[in-house]
Amino acid sequence: MDVRDQNLIEIEGVPGFWEELEGAGRTCLVLDYDGTIAPFQVDRMQAFPLEGVVDLLTHIRDGGTTYLAMMTGRPMKELLYLLGDLGIPISASQGAEFRYPDGTWLTLLPTDRQEDRLRKGVEEAAALDLGGKVERKVASVAMHTRGMDPDDAKRVEDELCRTWDADADDYNLDCRHFIGGVELRLKDVDKGTALRTLLDERPRDSFCVYVGDDHTDEDALEVLKERGTGIKVGSPDVPTYAAGRLKDPYAVREFLKGWTKIAT
Repeated sequence: MDVRDQNLIEIEGVPGFWEELEGAGRTCLVLDYDGTIAPFQVDRMQAFPLEGVVDLLTHIRDGGTTYLAMMTGRPMKELLYLLGDLGIPISASQGAEFRYPDGTWLTLLPTDRQEDRLRKGVEEAAALDLGGKVERKVASVAMHTRGMDPDDAKRVEDELCRTWDADADDYNLDCRHFIGGVELRLKDVDKGTALRTLLDERPRDSFCVYVGDDHTDEDALEVLKERGTGIKVGSPDVPTYAAGRLKDPYAVREFLKGWTKIAT
């Protein structure tokens, strides 16, 4: 097959991407969810994948040549509701939850001391009455600001992070920004540690690709630098560890169409 005849989307920054993929013996594709295959929504539970994406993922999964996995900051149950159960490995809650295709579900829980601090974090967020939406996850607390005026959102995020950062180190916690909010979460547990776990299970000669849009995806993109190709979704002005770029989830859908042509 001549990839030049396949009308494939160009991956900015990686002009030979499709040729490299075609020549790879083993392939691994890991995708972020929100902002990558599902456009952002103010109502987070309406952020479904773009039309056709689930069919493309199913095609890739069933093609027999690609190890396909998903990562998200969302709780596992939310992702399974929005995406459906594709029977692929999933890392959720910023690396604190992991689900294997056989149904094995692993959860990294906070210590009792961290749990007490996270509960206090919920109370602090509520007491500040900043206008965002507070979410308690299995190992974190998040404040969502999507839909707010950008200046107000930044003020809310900065103020809450200052509150949480005051003693976060004492509990081995971090306040981390994500697109649309901030989160008090376990330190050294992230999409990078989750991706490293996935890659440790793959042959060293696998050509691995990670596609993500958020600040939180940079942890995974940094890990991937020596094992494959990272692709950043979104504005070209945002610094990234990724080698390649795609404009938006619609471009990611075209990317997945290309993958089905070349690597299935």
